[in-house]
Amino acid sequence: MSRKTLLVVVTVAAVLASGLVGVTDSEGGWHWGFRHHQGKTRINWEVSGTIVGVQVESPSPTGYSGSGLLIDAFLKGAPGKAQFRVLAASTSPPEDIPECFGFGQYFDFDDMVITFEDLSMIFAKMDPDLRGWSCFTGEPAVANMVITGGTGRYKDAQGQYQGIFEGFGIGDSGALVAETGTIKGWIER
Repeated sequence: MSRKTLLVVVTVAAVLASGLVGVTDSEGGWHWGFRHHQGKTRINWEVSGTIVGVQVESPSPTGYSGSGLLIDAFLKGAPGKAQFRVLAASTSPPEDIPECFGFGQYFDFDDMVITFEDLSMIFAKMDPDLRGWSCFTGEPAVANMVITGGTGRYKDAQGQYQGIFEGFGIGDSGALVAETGTIKGWIER
């Protein structure tokens, strides 16, 4: 081995041993920081689905009964393909929401179940501090969520994420909306 080759091999080994080498994420940058957070899994999903207005009757005597939105969507990206179902409602009147640049409605609740192909699930609800809202101005709807548990590989999961969604009215009923968007955040296990 030549002296030059030996120097290159020793330099590469020293850099690797020092931990100075990082791996960029699938977006090609450091947007999410280091990928090897112990116990954390990155969420980076694209969303496509539907929203329909429903009349909710809770089987629990203390549960919610009234108008709501039932949202079904498919997810692709990290941490894998999945499907979600959300039940959301707002009983408050429309109000000026800064992020809407005009009128919208804050959600009273935003309950969510995400189901993966292996049948593991994540449970989430609206973050009471950051909330979620739907805009009447054409601005995207936002859902700030906290993970409250799960099943399978996500048993006892925690974490948080934010969904940003756009809706498109379709058909003649006025009751069915197509939805696209993104969900980004972290799952802690």
